[in-house]
Amino acid sequence: MKFQRKSVWAGAVSAIALLAAGSVAQADGHLNAQEKALAPLAKAEGGVTIIHPLFSDRTAQRMGEAFRARYNLGDDFEFNSLRKGTGATVAQVRQEIQAGKFTVDLILVSAPSFFAAAAERDAFEKLDSGYWADSVGLVEKAGQYSKYPYVVTPLAYTFQPVWNASCPGMENFNVTSYADTVAASLSGKTISSDITKSFTYTNTTLALAEAGAVNFNEFWPALKKTDPLVEFRTEPKMQMVISCQRPFDMWNLSGRVYQNVLKSEDLKDKLKIGSYSEGQVMLGNQVAVLKGAPHPNAGKLLIEFLLSKEGSDIFVEGEAVYSMRAGYEPPAAAAPYLLDLDKTKLLGMKDWVVQAAKDAKPARDLWQENFR
Repeated sequence: MKFQRKSVWAGAVSAIALLAAGSVAQADGHLNAQEKALAPLAKAEGGVTIIHPLFSDRTAQRMGEAFRARYNLGDDFEFNSLRKGTGATVAQVRQEIQAGKFTVDLILVSAPSFFAAAAERDAFEKLDSGYWADSVGLVEKAGQYSKYPYVVTPLAYTFQPVWNASCPGMENFNVTSYADTVAASLSGKTISSDITKSFTYTNTTLALAEAGAVNFNEFWPALKKTDPLVEFRTEPKMQMVISCQRPFDMWNLSGRVYQNVLKSEDLKDKLKIGSYSEGQVMLGNQVAVLKGAPHPNAGKLLIEFLLSKEGSDIFVEGEAVYSMRAGYEPPAAAAPYLLDLDKTKLLGMKDWVVQAAKDAKPARDLWQENFR
């Protein structure tokens, strides 16, 4: 959905901001100082557009409604959620930065190398966040990339093994380690994620290798022996699992299970989620406001919302992903689909940018030797 920009001369904007600031402060005493300052400016801008690969339409709708209500932005405030694949999300924003012409205000995606390069180019607005301190500890513990005050990491997800226990031969199946994913009994039942098309699959491979958790020189040939289908996106892979076409996927999202159970409750006892004792690679999703964006203050305010507990509750309940807030308790509906991060071995990378870029091509070449 597109919206029209509002052209208001500076004096009028200042007047609106001063009037709105009083009403927001009175109505929303729970807001931090940054939110109180940004809310009237965002209201005057009239809208915000976020581009990302993650939020479903349901999550985006609920997020827009909560965002308007929390900051008293009014029903006419345009909340636009543009969802594309990870690569397409990065490609569009990279093109807009190069052209100096922007249709989006902020980008949220798991792509540390992109954010590092763009920050080096001075492509992002400087943030002054009242909530980032609540997340930075877990971000660092999980070995995630951020570059405050320009780039923060409000959430993360991790690829987990998912299978359909109702499919033939899967009744007593279980996964606790990568060795379980290449068992001979899985012949004709597996999927190999195409790492050549995904930052997140590639980075998962690199993080596991860096930690010494998986030797891919041995693992990929072992997986090949199970005769897997090659697929890229998590949604079609999940449908293969549900239909029993390929009842096991070693790298999917617990959120995809959650969303399908919401659609069809009979899947609740069929779809199973495991984890890896070798460690779970956390894939932090970074977010930044583009310098030159049409609604920079609304973009900054949306980042504060994503870092807040209320904002976290929206995307965690909708996607069953992980908030990076310290001590965060997820909504009851999503909790059964999430790992306890305090009890999970979390893997990241020491260098998501230079070293990851150096290692990406050899890692992808090794995968292609087995599956192309």
